[in-house]
Amino acid sequence: MKKWYPCELHCHTLHSDGDFTVSELIETAKERCLSGICLTDHNTISGWDETENEKKLAVLKGIEYTTYYGHMLCLGMKEVVDWYNISNIDSTVSCMISKGGLVGIAHPFQIGTPICTGGHWDYKITKWENINYMEIFSEGSPFLNTANKKARKLWHSLLSGGYRITPTMGRDWHRKTGNIFFSACTYLLIEGDITAEKMKQAINEGRTVVSAGPMFTFSTDRGQTVGDVITDGETVLRFTLDMTRHEQVDPQRKITPERIIIVSDNFEKVYPLTDEITLDLKNNSWYSAELWGSIDGKDNMLLALTAPIYTLSKGEKV
Repeated sequence: MKKWYPCELHCHTLHSDGDFTVSELIETAKERCLSGICLTDHNTISGWDETENEKKLAVLKGIEYTTYYGHMLCLGMKEVVDWYNISNIDSTVSCMISKGGLVGIAHPFQIGTPICTGGHWDYKITKWENINYMEIFSEGSPFLNTANKKARKLWHSLLSGGYRITPTMGRDWHRKTGNIFFSACTYLLIEGDITAEKMKQAINEGRTVVSAGPMFTFSTDRGQTVGDVITDGETVLRFTLDMTRHEQVDPQRKITPERIIIVSDNFEKVYPLTDEITLDLKNNSWYSAELWGSIDGKDNMLLALTAPIYTLSKGEKV
């Protein structure tokens, strides 16, 4: 049986610039009712061995390649690629993939040097098909601030260009204090019990929901869900909304869902909060659902967005 698991995909410890020990990070993740984390210290894997005996939380090993021209996340590599000799970004990404890694862009529109060295993504990628995922919400904030607005816009443009890039949220988690939105996370759709390898598979397959707290997703009347490819034609989207984890982890923060927006390459349409929406899906397109509402009385807030379903491209088969 498939289940949505709350995960944090961007974490740091004392092995780079975080305040957490590895064990403190894991214990805090459990306190936040997370099911899995990615350990992504800057330019080092020295903390990996400390996760070996962890049984109650899935830990996907990764690294945040931190350069002057951008921060790049790589998950699940079997062999580490040197970070300090990135002369051609496309060939470096290809090398990471050849070592079994999933490659993601961290906080692409973060304020850069000197406030955050290389935090702004300045590499010129030509092979976007090799990028697996991108942080749409960064630093734990689901607010559509300038950085997140630009990341969402870039993601939409890449989807419309034919690239199937998975959306994620990265808290860029360094310490227990000073956090906002304790319940914000990336939900991953996984068959059976969660493991590090299944986390990697879910990200690779585009089975994610990016959220300020609510678990919000959809399936179709034909049996598909986010990340799947579907034929065109009339389709019913059936929505699921679950506030349980948010209410457990951050009960003082009032989140009120109010409406759904369906976003595609050919339209963006607002619907009242509902259980079902019927769409006439077009060929060679993508469809993502967004949940909007209020947070602590502030209106017009993006609460969650789903990875897309895709309709068939020319010559493609389901």
